[in-house]
Amino acid sequence: MLKIAVLDDQEEYVKKIRDLITQSMQNLGVPYRFKKYTQAKELLSDLQEKEYFDIYLLDVEMPEMSGLEVARQIRKECWGPIIIYITNYVEYAVEAFEVNAYRYIPKSMLEEQLPKALAALIAQLEKVEDEVYKVEKGYQFERIPHQEIYYLKKEEKYVLIVHKRGKSRVRKTLAEMMEDLGCSDYFIKIDRSYVVNVLHIMSLKEQQILLRDGSRLPVSKPRLVQVKREILEYWR
Repeated sequence: MLKIAVLDDQEEYVKKIRDLITQSMQNLGVPYRFKKYTQAKELLSDLQEKEYFDIYLLDVEMPEMSGLEVARQIRKECWGPIIIYITNYVEYAVEAFEVNAYRYIPKSMLEEQLPKALAALIAQLEKVEDEVYKVEKGYQFERIPHQEIYYLKKEEKYVLIVHKRGKSRVRKTLAEMMEDLGCSDYFIKIDRSYVVNVLHIMSLKEQQILLRDGSRLPVSKPRLVQVKREILEYWR
């Protein structure tokens, strides 16, 4: 079941957004749970209590805190949620993509664009659920969703897979692993020994990538320009 949160200080827009979500989810046949917030502090309080949502629809201009700052707080807690901005202020669009926003929808185009965004998003999420890497060790089997992988590291004749549930090792080359993961758009090679999942990149500074799990990995100088390009292309 998808969990969806809406933050907007105007009740009329909260109701309109909820009605559009209800209709869209019925058409798509997707079960969901909805929660509204009219104050940023209420959403942040729930965030501190570890109440997370799969999708956040945020207004930008709020009385006590902007939706952009709310998104930054969400990203500090969890990188995975989808963020969609719904606002009258198009001048904030560039800043919105700094927190990896999925869409930026003007309120004047809400009825037209929100159902389209939700339909595209659901199709994408269903594709992600099907992307799983299978590790076999004798009589043991492990399924690792691609989106849960932080990075791959070459270790002599093995590849170390670092993911949300721990670490796994497979006897393969990094090139073979990249080929196995070829159906996914998430993975980029940053160095001869490292491949990272762009979903979990928090920053790129001084030839070093910071990942959501706190790992800091080197970017080789020859690959730096290409890595920057691939990150920006994904975020767009």
